[in-house]
Amino acid sequence: MKQARGLSQDELAEIALRAVHYQSRADAVGLIDDQGVLMRVAQSDPDHFVRQTAVEKITDQQALVDIACSDPDYYVRLAAVKGITDSRVLSGIIMKSQDDYYICKDALNKIRDNDVLASLVEALTDRDIKSAAVQAINDQGVLAQIARNNKDFYVRSDALKKITDQEVLIQIARNDGDYYVRALAVQQIDDPGVIRSIASDDPDFFVRGQAVTRISDMQVLREIFFKDPDFEVRRKALDNMDDADVLQGLLEEVGDAYMQRKIRFRIEELRGLV
Repeated sequence: MKQARGLSQDELAEIALRAVHYQSRADAVGLIDDQGVLMRVAQSDPDHFVRQTAVEKITDQQALVDIACSDPDYYVRLAAVKGITDSRVLSGIIMKSQDDYYICKDALNKIRDNDVLASLVEALTDRDIKSAAVQAINDQGVLAQIARNNKDFYVRSDALKKITDQEVLIQIARNDGDYYVRALAVQQIDDPGVIRSIASDDPDFFVRGQAVTRISDMQVLREIFFKDPDFEVRRKALDNMDDADVLQGLLEEVGDAYMQRKIRFRIEELRGLV
């Protein structure tokens, strides 16, 4: 629509609001500066592409918020989100749009304030969006606070996966009330002594089993194999043993037929016989 470039703003507005063909309206919108006209088009044009073109030029933050929360087309809503700069305003959109995961994700990607993200984690009800909010946080202190205190073990787990502070991980591995969270923390701990103590002392067999998979000390594994009350933990200890001679000696001490078969198979694995 090259001829539109020579038209006045009033003439362009007439085309943007009245033209029959959507492309003509969109071309005119692209040349309009009047925010009032742009908002009228964004709020009333029947074609999503025309509305999107108008929204991309709107600077009024409240108008963008209204569009982001109400337009029926995803790309129009996305254009509105992209035009919003305030983290707390974006937070408000997310709270109002929890049935729209992708718009919430787009809004979260624009928020750089970790405190705002942490507040969202507490306030949101949709688990997937909560998880996305946790993923957007990069402050280790904020992540530790969530991992220690959030009521939802899924949320604590999401935060835990991003934590690098070993002291925080150890504290969670020893104290969290949920076995899954403790087991997840165990997988991120580097201290062999802490891992050994959890493998011996945690009340849950799953956590002990996860700790056992991190142990390579044959003497410790041997002790766990004989002492742990849970079959699966003992099996994991056996699977982690990598000394065929030690296993051969172990075979002579074990009376359980199933475990004898497991030990023989493990010896054959280590000696390259299977």
